[in-house]
Amino acid sequence: MELAKRIKEHRERLGMSQGELAKAVFVTRNTISNWETDRTYPDVQSLLLLSNIFGVSIDALVREDSPEMREALAVGSKRMRRLGIIMTVFGLACLVWVIAGIIMDLDVPCIVMPAVVLFAPASVAAFRVDKMRHDNQLYAYQSVEAYLAGEDPDVNSRFNQRAGEHWVARRIALTVLMIIVGLCCGWGAAGIVVRFIG
Repeated sequence: MELAKRIKEHRERLGMSQGELAKAVFVTRNTISNWETDRTYPDVQSLLLLSNIFGVSIDALVREDSPEMREALAVGSKRMRRLGIIMTVFGLACLVWVIAGIIMDLDVPCIVMPAVVLFAPASVAAFRVDKMRHDNQLYAYQSVEAYLAGEDPDVNSRFNQRAGEHWVARRIALTVLMIIVGLCCGWGAAGIVVRFIG
C-alpha cells in the first residue's frame, strides 16, 4: 500500500519524529511505526487527523488505498445514519406525545414522564452523533453530507474550518438546553412523588 510511504514522506517533510506525530494523532509511536511499515492501517479518525496535520485531503493520502478507506467511511456513515433514525423517531414520538397530552388535558406529570422515556434515546443518539462529528472533525454540513455518502469529507475545507471555530459555543448551548430539559423532567418526577406521598 502507498499510504505507508505517504505517511512517512509527509512526517519527514514536516520534520516530525514518529513520537511527535504519535502525540499529535493520539496514538503510540509503535502505531506510527506499524503504519509506516504497512503492518497496520489507520482508522478513519486517525486518517482525518493525519490529513489535517499534513495539510492534504484524505483522498491524496490514500489514493490506491481507497477501497479500505471507503469501507471504513461506509461503516462510519451507516452508524451515523442509524443514530440519526433513532434520534428522529424518538424525538418525533416525544413531540407527538406532548402535543397529544396537552390536547387531552392530562396532568403535567402524566405528560412529562412518558416524554422523558421517549426523549432519553433521542438524546443519547444525538450525543453520539455529535461525538462522531467532533471525533471525525465534521463541522460543516457539506462535510457531514460527504461522510454520510462514504466520500472524503475534506475536513480542511474553509467552510468546515470556520464551522469548527464555533463548535464550542454550540456545545455550550446544547449543554444548557439539556440542563433545562433535565430540570423540567425533575420537576415532573417531583410532582408524581408529591402526588403519591401527599
